[in-house]
Amino acid sequence: MDSIGCTANVVIIDEARKKLYVANAGDSRAVMGRAGEAVPLSFDHKPESQVEIDRIEKAGSVITDGRVDGNLNLTRAIGDLKYKQKAHLKAEEHPITANPDVFEYDFTNDCDFIIMGCDGVWEQKSNEEMVKWVYDQLGDNPQKADLSKIVSNLLNENLSEDHTMSSKCPHRIKPCRRTGLRQHDLYFDCL
Repeated sequence: MDSIGCTANVVIIDEARKKLYVANAGDSRAVMGRAGEAVPLSFDHKPESQVEIDRIEKAGSVITDGRVDGNLNLTRAIGDLKYKQKAHLKAEEHPITANPDVFEYDFTNDCDFIIMGCDGVWEQKSNEEMVKWVYDQLGDNPQKADLSKIVSNLLNENLSEDHTMSSKCPHRIKPCRRTGLRQHDLYFDCL
């Protein structure tokens, strides 16, 4: 059975209602820069959370060394079908579920930006460090900032090393990135 999966993080901005809607399943993350401060919009699904532990154990799985059944270090994902084979369980009751958390936030004028990224982006910096880094990149005139360059710098400086470097691809992420390329394909694209 397939053990490949991915996480999901979605942000919908409803300007008419001045609301943000955020859905998250897994360890991808969304954080807002608001008036110079970091505001978490989603929360990682890891096997340390009591809500996650209770669901995993009720489904008949165990957490070993911080991993579900000794394998996955996250508790929600799309795919990972080998963890979703118990016919008597509802989709949200499986040890690994794709059922997202959904949050609603006010979308106010002091919302400066939202950073969304997979776990590899967040391994290098905390929410607060990442938001400060983006504010530093935006400088004194954020309206004229080169957002493409900021994103490129973010990936080059913050993406975990195992996804950006290898002996066969000694250059940082830019030469390996193509439209539609997924994070875990970066190494393979460089071969």
